[in-house]
Amino acid sequence: MGKIVNNIALVPVEQETNSRQFRPNPDSLFNASSLAKEYKKDVYGYIRSQKVKDFVLGVSVEYGLDPELEFTDKGNIVRIISGGTAPGTWMHLDIFIKFLGWLDPKLERDFLKNAFAANRKQEDPLQRQLAEMEAGIKTLRKKLSRNPLYKDLLREEKEAAALQKEIDKGQKSWRQNMLKEVKKALDNPNRRIAE
Repeated sequence: MGKIVNNIALVPVEQETNSRQFRPNPDSLFNASSLAKEYKKDVYGYIRSQKVKDFVLGVSVEYGLDPELEFTDKGNIVRIISGGTAPGTWMHLDIFIKFLGWLDPKLERDFLKNAFAANRKQEDPLQRQLAEMEAGIKTLRKKLSRNPLYKDLLREEKEAAALQKEIDKGQKSWRQNMLKEVKKALDNPNRRIAE
């Protein structure tokens, strides 16, 4: 049983005139209490529902976490902290998204839309490396295209590919003819079986 991390980038969610940025705490949990206050709703009313309790149980089991710790100050899916520097109810992304929908369906939709947009824009180091390699290949092709030997190589490769295509076509035709002959022989009632 360990700590789970949310691997999703989050961006501001626009809501009427104000803009808010959702930031998880170091344990990747989101502050549900502060949002509930803004919407004049009781976060405890939400987490007391049996449907929510069942969902939290399912998520904790899925992640291999101890369900007995949930709804306590040691929870990994729903952590309730009384006092200290960060009091309130903190939620894992899986439950937080459902909580947003409970507060306001538009808030949930905007949050998801912006989170997906942020993740599409995230730069994957492998994608960047591939783009650099493709640019390098393009540059090399340009440089090589000036060399007559390279042009000869390209022409020879093209001719070889055409010849291979012709061979494949011929082999396919030969196989089809052979199958027809075998079928004719099998369908012939006067055929002799070799002994």
